[in-house]
Amino acid sequence: MEFVTDFNKEAIAYKDRKYSYTEVIRAAKYFSSILKIQKGDRVINFLENRPEFIFNFFGLWDAKGIPVNVDASYNAEELEYVLSDCDPKYILTSTKNYDTAIEAVKLSGKEIKVINTQVISIPENFKVDENVIRSPEAEDVAVLLYTSGTTGQPKGVMLTFDNLMSNVDATTEIKMATPDDKLLALLPFHHMFPLSINLLIAIHIGALIVLLDDLSASSIMGTLQKHKITIFVGVPRLWEMIHKGLMDKINKKSFTAKLFKLCKKINNEKLSRLVFKKVHDALGGNIRYLVSGGAKINPEILEDFRTLGIRVLEGYGLTETSPIIAFNRENDIKIGTVGTLIPGVTAKMAEDGEFLVKGRNVMKGYYNNPKATKEAIDEDGWFHTGDLAKIENGYISIIGRKKEMIVLSNGKNINPEEIENEILKGTGIIQDIGIVEHKNHLLALVYPNFKIVEERKINNITETLKWEIVDSYNVTAPKYRKILEIKIVKEELPKTKLGKLRRFMFKDLIEDGEESKSSIKEETKKKTEAKKEDKEYDTVEFKALYEYIKKEHGEEITPDSHIEIDVGMDSLDIVEMNAFIEKTFGFEIDEDKVGTVKTIRKICEYIRQNSNFYHEENIDWKEILLNEEVEYTLPKSSIVTLTRILISPIFSLYLRLKKKGLDKISKDRRIYICNHESFIDALVVSKLFNNKQAKDTYYFAIKKHFEKPVMKFIADHGNIVLVDINKNLKESLQIAAKVLKSNKNLVIFPEGARTRDGELQNFKKFFAVLSKELNVPITVIGISGTYEAMPYGSKSIKPGNIKAEVLGDVIPEKLTVEDIVKESKAMIFNWKNKGKSMK
Repeated sequence: MEFVTDFNKEAIAYKDRKYSYTEVIRAAKYFSSILKIQKGDRVINFLENRPEFIFNFFGLWDAKGIPVNVDASYNAEELEYVLSDCDPKYILTSTKNYDTAIEAVKLSGKEIKVINTQVISIPENFKVDENVIRSPEAEDVAVLLYTSGTTGQPKGVMLTFDNLMSNVDATTEIKMATPDDKLLALLPFHHMFPLSINLLIAIHIGALIVLLDDLSASSIMGTLQKHKITIFVGVPRLWEMIHKGLMDKINKKSFTAKLFKLCKKINNEKLSRLVFKKVHDALGGNIRYLVSGGAKINPEILEDFRTLGIRVLEGYGLTETSPIIAFNRENDIKIGTVGTLIPGVTAKMAEDGEFLVKGRNVMKGYYNNPKATKEAIDEDGWFHTGDLAKIENGYISIIGRKKEMIVLSNGKNINPEEIENEILKGTGIIQDIGIVEHKNHLLALVYPNFKIVEERKINNITETLKWEIVDSYNVTAPKYRKILEIKIVKEELPKTKLGKLRRFMFKDLIEDGEESKSSIKEETKKKTEAKKEDKEYDTVEFKALYEYIKKEHGEEITPDSHIEIDVGMDSLDIVEMNAFIEKTFGFEIDEDKVGTVKTIRKICEYIRQNSNFYHEENIDWKEILLNEEVEYTLPKSSIVTLTRILISPIFSLYLRLKKKGLDKISKDRRIYICNHESFIDALVVSKLFNNKQAKDTYYFAIKKHFEKPVMKFIADHGNIVLVDINKNLKESLQIAAKVLKSNKNLVIFPEGARTRDGELQNFKKFFAVLSKELNVPITVIGISGTYEAMPYGSKSIKPGNIKAEVLGDVIPEKLTVEDIVKESKAMIFNWKNKGKSMK
């Protein structure tokens, strides 16, 4: 059939040049004439989105060859895999990719001619036989595409011309695009999604294709305005980026934020387009709709776009289905679904919930891989998508990938994507998150948004992620869906070009005694060796930090090591390192300025900016806690007695508090520690003291819980010493020391935060440092029943049976800091488990 015809208009816009349909046909015909191939020969199309890609593609159709569209970002090894698999006659490429293509051919050992089509000039006297490009026959393979490999090595997908036409015919039937449309071709043509919509459909009906060589935000916005784009095809990551930029501007002003909320309630597109006209003008002013595919998008983003008067058509498909299976129509958008099936496609659900489809769009098979083809397409012709879905009133919702579902030992099924989306929507601190099963529990791989971390002056990434974000999810999650471990990574999680997580690679990111060497570790090793030429290695600052960290933490660092992520330092470790730096390099660290400086290189730079000399010194906690003065006035104890009187009936009648071991409370100053089960634990501890002891006892607490006026008043008048994990922890320790030096008692919860599941958490060592260096004994207290009465996240107290027992003292004189931590925790652990066994 005549696929490309001369519409006597512009077909392609690229940079400052426009190409007519006549020029496209002529260029394709000329490229066809210089290839010596037979029908069915495969030819690699290895170049970025530029006019020559289009000329190559249709030139191969004209020559009866099969275009093999390959990712332009492939390296030589990746390209060599494709060469070995499909055995092409030529590689058509660009100046940018020419050297990579030559290297890949050498690696393959094959005789494959490489042609840089970017530099080819068409002779003026070249004439075409007819001013059309004819298509392959219906059942001929029209294109070979390699899947992006979310689960392993890519496979070559053979799509016939009829497969491709199934999408062209279906979208034409429902008038998805018209000859008057202008499509922005941002996504690469080696993916079937943009190849179908931005090239095949567009050029067949006579629309304008705008190619973009610069993918910066300014270039995208400028192109939308310059060419008055009407249809913009993208993937969720692109829409997330644009959505964030728009919403940040809207939320900056209270007036526009209120307008947005009002438009959301009214839900009238015409009104929204009028109110947010500037938004539409920024997008060129002519957008009919955005198209989202390639991965699932957060429905809340689509709702916000709708409030702005912007239609987003979310669709669904796979390379193997040419690619569209279903999508939302322009005037029938149901957010949260991928719409309804396109004409000519049927679907059904397998018994295990897998989504199966049949139709003209289903591929011929995988090239050179009959086994994989048989696994994908059953005997009745149903293609197994590998996705779990549900269909309601014809609208399809994709739940997740079948192979990606986590099946726990108890038989529970978990869709990791649901958890990831739930966590991501509540924070901007996390850029990427991947949930994986590890050692029979859920582990979260987290790539923080380091820019936002720095802007918000978050000094302790690990603590913030654990307690403020992930644990906020854990509070309401069923026990089997709770995240029990977090691993922070320094680079984005591995993804396909369309933004899908490559989950099979997650195991390489988890360093936990894996037997096999991971590619990630090998790559890290190579990078480390390559950086040995880095001059930072030879600086006095780096050498001092290297020896200190190796001695204190047993880790070998590089200039780009991250002190939290790579070395594993917690807040107190960082305080100790800062103290070492101050003593060694002779200057006082500004905790606010250095708080977000987390890599060794930046720390070295900070030292050089502030120090003029160097001498070796060991950290001296005794000096820091005993002799360094800190400006701080201890809170008044004016409401302590009143509070005790008011809460007495509650604890005696409602919570039925039983106290034990009161004779073990000393008259001398003490550090009191206990397990932290609930917000009311401090009140329980206070009930163990008499009035004089209560007035002389202070409580170490997290500042963010006392920011509201009432809570702030309680802190200022109720013996509460506030600490902020993202501020000056050294100063907080010095304040704690001041309490003890004032001959007062101090209550500390070593876990740092309330338990989220009732179990005892790891102890932080700052209480042990205080005990050791100030020679203050520790009195250990065990509490039970408060978790049941008021667990984390609860706003009310339930009646219960609370027990509090003074377990005894830990004397620091002959113990190390580590021994103090170990012995203290063991006392509470044994007491809790003894209570359980007695039940």
